[in-house]
Amino acid sequence: MSKDSTTTLADQVPARDLVAARYHEAVKERQSNPDQIFYDAEDLTELDPKVLISTRFLGADLVALSSATQENPRAWSVRRKWVVTLLTGTYCFLAPFASTIFAPSLPSMMADVGETDPVKGALQIAIFLLSFALAPIFLAPLSEIHGRRPILRYGNLFFAAFSLGSGFSQTTAQLSACRFLAGVGGSASMAVFGGVLSDVWPVKDRARASAILGTTLMLGPVLGPACGGWMSERASWRWTCWVPVSSQFPPPVLGLTGMTNKAMAAVGLELVSTFAFYESYIPSILTAKVKRLRKEQSNPDLYTVMDIDAAGGGKSGTLAVIESASRPVMYLVLDPALALLSLYYAVVFGILYLIVVTFQFVFGQGYGHSPGVVGMDLITEGVGAFIGMFTTAKLLDIVYRRQIQKKEYKSETRLISAFPGAIFVSTGLFIYGFTALRTHFIVPLIGMLIFSFGMTNTYLAIQLYIIDSFDYPASAIAGLSVLRCLFAAGNQARSIQINLIISQE
Repeated sequence: MSKDSTTTLADQVPARDLVAARYHEAVKERQSNPDQIFYDAEDLTELDPKVLISTRFLGADLVALSSATQENPRAWSVRRKWVVTLLTGTYCFLAPFASTIFAPSLPSMMADVGETDPVKGALQIAIFLLSFALAPIFLAPLSEIHGRRPILRYGNLFFAAFSLGSGFSQTTAQLSACRFLAGVGGSASMAVFGGVLSDVWPVKDRARASAILGTTLMLGPVLGPACGGWMSERASWRWTCWVPVSSQFPPPVLGLTGMTNKAMAAVGLELVSTFAFYESYIPSILTAKVKRLRKEQSNPDLYTVMDIDAAGGGKSGTLAVIESASRPVMYLVLDPALALLSLYYAVVFGILYLIVVTFQFVFGQGYGHSPGVVGMDLITEGVGAFIGMFTTAKLLDIVYRRQIQKKEYKSETRLISAFPGAIFVSTGLFIYGFTALRTHFIVPLIGMLIFSFGMTNTYLAIQLYIIDSFDYPASAIAGLSVLRCLFAAGNQARSIQINLIISQE
């Protein structure tokens, strides 16, 4: 067979079959090595070189990504990888931050809008977290169909627009609607971050990036009340809705006159930041490339390995959407390991939100600290999270390298730091519970530092295990988020309701 432009499609079929066979072999290999990706042109070198030379179909019609031109996210420069990771981390921080910065200003909000029902007051916090639990069930699978970038882009626009709308609300009904929709948008980052880590970072480099993203998720709900406490003494409650949006933008925004101008600038800069986000989901990148080349070359015969999947009975259309949408729940129901790990972490995360809300009662009323100082007390949890981030990432890196050298690596190894983490969580809670209001205030704060240290150990271990173990990590992480945010919403709403009732008596 000559490499002639008149080669017919029938002559090319055996070559396509070769590619299909190699692809299906790679898919089977991926079961034992989840980090392997078969979308790169370099993977084709394992085929017979004679076939590559003699077959026009392989040389021209098979479209793959090229690491040489950094089309494959795994081949991106370290700088670009960190840009994508840190942008994702920024949004992962801001959404939980927005969920709790509002809490210290609840009494002033209720007085401003004329609301006296403590249940409706507590609802403003719980409804934000409820959207965190529900939205990723749909957003994570959508990111595995349409890519990470559009989900993050439109989610951030939703978050910015409805966070600003929350600050302009005149009734609790308006505020509830805006905060729920802001939570839906803010949850986009939490729906895609596991997928982004899997897309960009190979297993050997993933621990550090995962530690940073995991810590941003923990710092958000801790630092939110710290800022909200100071703001409740010095500014309107409405600024607690606007600050999470404006805080990510450069100083010129703060120099504008008039809230309308600030809002317009915030939304505009939100557009700039989200459009600067690079797409990291390989199937989406590959789909865009083949569409572009088909148009440029006027060659409808161009194909990708995803077309091989479709030809082999792969699901498409409505069935694929339904399957993707149900994947997070199915993972949670059918995988006992994921279900148990998610349940454990949901309980711990719910306790974190419960403690954050009760800090005002313990350190404000109990120790006589002002709302601003109570916010500073919460920083001890942030310190514990930072220490936990660095130590856990270092530990998991050391364990990974040793196991790779011995060729014994398994994704379950990631859970090694969860065992001491669970001990630290229990120890910290014991110290906090038995010393609060009985000793100097520094002692329960030390307990909270130990608790957050252990919580970071546990969460990073579970997060890395999920990313390394599942073919669709974004959906698996979404399953974890469902339980985590439901527990947090229930615990925080109940504690806030009790605090509001006490404050009104």
